[in-house]
Amino acid sequence: MKRLLAVIILITLSSFTYKGVSKRGLTLVHYNAKFNSANNYDQLKKIRDVKVMETWIDDDADIKVEEGIRSVPTMILYNNGKEIKRWEAGISLSLKVPFSEIQKEVDQLTGANKF
Repeated sequence: MKRLLAVIILITLSSFTYKGVSKRGLTLVHYNAKFNSANNYDQLKKIRDVKVMETWIDDDADIKVEEGIRSVPTMILYNNGKEIKRWEAGISLSLKVPFSEIQKEVDQLTGANKF
């Protein structure tokens, strides 16, 4: 039983990077800063067929550099841990991307748009 538990823990830990981005499947990460929390992307809950995460760059000083975050909010779509698409806010510090554009990218990767 202990071995089985150890194997399960090892598999679980090996499928995620330290940032929490899955190395398997699709992950959409919403990066923002606390000073800009009023401009969080408010349609995240509508996005289907992808793991959605919210990350505050204030909580991890290295993440801004490692992920190349130049403005907030920024959303990055990852497939198997690799960046596929990025949406960045402009000078207004708000993300003006329509929900349908993000869902279209997800659907192309999952094959949902084929039906």
